Amino acid sequence: MAEDVEKQLIAPLQVKQFALQLDESTLRDNEVILLAYVRFNNEGPKEEMLFARSLTTDTKGETIFNEVATYFQENNIPLKNIIACATDGAPSMTGRYKGFIAH
Repeated sequence: MAEDVEKQLIAPLQVKQFALQLDESTLRDNEVILLAYVRFNNEGPKEEMLFARSLTTDTKGETIFNEVATYFQENNIPLKNIIACATDGAPSMTGRYKGFIAH
Protein backbone atom coordinates (compact mmCIF):
# COMPACT_ATOMS: atom_id res chain seq x y z
CA MET A 1 0.00 0.00 0.00
CA ALA A 2 2.86 2.39 0.86
CA GLU A 3 4.42 1.86 -2.58
CA ASP A 4 1.11 2.75 -4.24
CA VAL A 5 0.80 5.95 -2.22
CA GLU A 6 4.36 6.93 -3.17
CA LYS A 7 3.67 6.20 -6.86
CA GLN A 8 0.56 8.39 -6.74
CA LEU A 9 2.62 11.22 -5.26
CA ILE A 10 5.50 10.84 -7.72
CA ALA A 11 3.35 10.66 -10.89
CA PRO A 12 2.41 14.37 -10.97
CA LEU A 13 5.95 15.42 -10.00
CA GLN A 14 7.27 13.72 -13.14
CA VAL A 15 5.28 16.07 -15.38
CA LYS A 16 4.43 19.17 -13.31
CA GLN A 17 6.43 21.94 -11.74
CA PHE A 18 6.67 21.97 -7.95
CA ALA A 19 8.33 23.65 -4.99
CA LEU A 20 10.75 21.66 -2.86
CA GLN A 21 11.32 22.22 0.87
CA LEU A 22 14.28 20.56 2.60
CA ASP A 23 15.27 20.21 6.23
CA GLU A 24 18.07 18.20 7.78
CA SER A 25 17.98 17.39 11.46
CA THR A 26 20.37 15.67 13.81
CA LEU A 27 18.82 13.05 16.05
CA ARG A 28 20.27 11.13 18.97
CA ASP A 29 23.65 9.48 18.49
CA ASN A 30 24.52 11.99 15.71
CA GLU A 31 22.13 10.35 13.26
CA VAL A 32 21.16 12.82 10.55
CA ILE A 33 17.88 12.69 8.66
CA LEU A 34 16.96 14.62 5.53
CA LEU A 35 13.28 15.48 5.09
CA ALA A 36 11.86 16.62 1.76
CA TYR A 37 8.42 18.12 1.19
CA VAL A 38 6.82 19.17 -2.08
CA ARG A 39 4.11 21.66 -2.96
CA PHE A 40 2.34 21.42 -6.27
CA ASN A 41 -1.01 21.96 -7.94
CA ASN A 42 -2.94 18.78 -8.73
CA GLU A 43 -6.67 19.45 -8.73
CA GLY A 44 -5.95 22.12 -6.14
CA PRO A 45 -2.86 22.97 -4.11
CA LYS A 46 -1.19 20.05 -2.32
CA GLU A 47 1.65 19.75 0.18
CA GLU A 48 3.10 16.32 0.81
CA MET A 49 6.14 14.77 2.45
CA LEU A 50 8.21 13.30 -0.36
CA PHE A 51 10.83 11.36 1.59
CA ALA A 52 12.85 11.01 4.76
CA ARG A 53 16.35 9.59 4.35
CA SER A 54 19.27 9.09 6.67
CA LEU A 55 22.52 10.79 5.71
CA THR A 56 25.37 8.43 6.49
CA THR A 57 28.37 10.64 5.74
CA ASP A 58 27.95 14.35 6.50
CA THR A 59 25.56 17.26 6.08
CA LYS A 60 27.45 19.19 3.42
CA GLY A 61 25.49 20.80 0.62
CA GLU A 62 26.96 18.42 -1.96
CA THR A 63 25.93 15.37 0.08
CA ILE A 64 22.38 16.68 0.45
CA PHE A 65 22.20 17.51 -3.27
CA ASN A 66 23.44 14.04 -4.21
CA GLU A 67 20.82 12.41 -1.97
CA VAL A 68 18.01 14.48 -3.53
CA ALA A 69 19.34 13.92 -7.07
CA THR A 70 19.59 10.16 -6.47
CA TYR A 71 15.98 10.00 -5.25
CA PHE A 72 14.80 12.04 -8.22
CA GLN A 73 16.75 9.86 -10.65
CA GLU A 74 15.40 6.63 -9.09
CA ASN A 75 11.85 7.95 -9.55
CA ASN A 76 12.27 9.67 -12.95
CA ILE A 77 11.54 13.14 -11.58
CA PRO A 78 13.34 15.81 -13.64
CA LEU A 79 15.28 18.34 -11.58
CA LYS A 80 14.09 21.01 -14.02
CA ASN A 81 10.57 20.63 -12.58
CA ILE A 82 11.72 22.32 -9.36
CA ILE A 83 10.63 25.95 -9.58
CA ALA A 84 11.41 26.96 -5.98
CA CYS A 85 13.41 25.56 -3.11
CA ALA A 86 12.97 26.47 0.55
CA THR A 87 15.45 25.62 3.28
CA ASP A 88 16.04 26.51 6.91
CA GLY A 89 18.87 28.88 6.02
CA ALA A 90 21.68 26.67 7.33
CA PRO A 91 25.05 27.24 5.61
CA SER A 92 25.02 23.69 4.19
CA MET A 93 21.81 24.58 2.39
CA THR A 94 22.39 28.15 1.29
CA GLY A 95 26.16 28.34 0.93
CA ARG A 96 27.13 30.37 -2.12
CA TYR A 97 29.74 27.95 -3.46
CA LYS A 98 29.19 24.59 -1.78
CA GLY A 99 25.65 24.73 -0.41
CA PHE A 100 22.72 22.71 -1.71
CA ILE A 101 21.29 25.70 -3.59
CA ALA A 102 24.64 26.28 -5.34
CA HIS A 103 24.53 22.76 -6.76
